[in-house]
Amino acid sequence: MKLNSKIIKKRTDCIKVYCFDTVDSTNTIAKELAANGCDEGVVVCALKQTAGKGRLGRTFLSERGGVYFSVILRPQKDACDTLFITVAAAVAAARAIEYISGKECKIKWVNDVYISDKKVCGILTEGAFKENGFLNYAILGVGINLFTPKNGFPESLPLASGVFNKDSRIVFKNRKKERVVIEFLNCFFKFYRSLSQKEFIEEYRERSFLTGKEITYTKDGTTCRGVVVDIDDGANLIVKHDGKEEKLSHGEIQIIGMEQLQI
Repeated sequence: MKLNSKIIKKRTDCIKVYCFDTVDSTNTIAKELAANGCDEGVVVCALKQTAGKGRLGRTFLSERGGVYFSVILRPQKDACDTLFITVAAAVAAARAIEYISGKECKIKWVNDVYISDKKVCGILTEGAFKENGFLNYAILGVGINLFTPKNGFPESLPLASGVFNKDSRIVFKNRKKERVVIEFLNCFFKFYRSLSQKEFIEEYRERSFLTGKEITYTKDGTTCRGVVVDIDDGANLIVKHDGKEEKLSHGEIQIIGMEQLQI
């Protein structure tokens, strides 16, 4: 079953929607379009990626059973504001998944959505800068596992899961793939238009998957152990370590008692 670009475009403010069956990476296609002068608001969608991108150069498994899409953005905002594109997208993805499934979603700082301690969505934002250092464009990539692939997820991804069960007919029956994309885009662009106001940050904090969990993390080359106590208004992870609180703006962590989570 193909994605219907007309339905997505009609129900959102996007100026153009390209839908494919299989691509190497929707982010790669969107980057090429943006580099050639494509306007903000163009979306590239696919049902499968053969070279899906994850953070830190990792691959993102993108088998059939999910929906993968990238949005071209040209933020006319302060550089610090653009850092919240991923944060806003995480809240939008959580809302969209809840809308079509009725299942509670949590956000793993900074860019993944979880249901019942399993990852169902990943987000990657990539930017290209002009010679003067200002952002030329940003590509927001989102991958949602609506159901488990036919052969299941590989053992190397023990935390991966689908929103629905293996019966794909449930997902396709009411065009849920288009619906989740539409819900995401409408919610995200509402946040994006007033990004500096950070209307999403409180919900991002409330949906935190890590708050209260004991973790290990690396800072300044040293491995530390602490408890996540909060996320601040700058989307930094607040960890209590040796009786003191410190901020993490990036890095890799591991939840004590769980498989390693790459941040």
